[in-house]
Amino acid sequence: MEPPPPPRVNFTKILCNSRTGQRNIIDKLAEFVARNGPEFESITKRKQQGNPKFEFLYGGEDYQYYKYRVAMEQAMLKNPQNVPQQPVFNSGVQNGGATVTPSDISNLTSQIETMKIQQHTLREQIQQSERNLTAQHTALMKQQTKQIEDAIVSAQNETLQAQADENGVDLTEFDGILQPIIDSCTKDSISAVPFLDT
Repeated sequence: MEPPPPPRVNFTKILCNSRTGQRNIIDKLAEFVARNGPEFESITKRKQQGNPKFEFLYGGEDYQYYKYRVAMEQAMLKNPQNVPQQPVFNSGVQNGGATVTPSDISNLTSQIETMKIQQHTLREQIQQSERNLTAQHTALMKQQTKQIEDAIVSAQNETLQAQADENGVDLTEFDGILQPIIDSCTKDSISAVPFLDT
């Protein structure tokens, strides 16, 4: 896969002027966005809002270069053999009175690590929530099944009692007669009955 062609909008100015420090920030952020996805760019926009070193995220000539670098980094991640190397520039060059220091890059790196930890924590919380929902669903289904079974037994008992009342049968007395028979119906006692042997 060929890398995207560089944008023509003031690209030579960006590469040839003495804004190496700004370019280093753009290159580093483009690399992180290519690796971690566009949500990392959104997070950086929120955290660096108002910071002049990150104005390129909101448009302008540096934005074109930034988008080019993100696309190039993504292409390098997909197929590293076909992507030409970027020229290396000195770091620490003045950028209109502001110097990009290693602490700026270190700050970005620590922010990335913090975000990775937050992502990991959120994933664990989501998995725990899913386990809780599954357990709640299982408990609710068991409760619902028991309620249905209880309702069926209750309806059967009511129907049986109504039929017994209608026919003048006392179910308590009937149960008293049948229960000893039921209790004595073991496998051994059934097999001992001569006419049931075949």
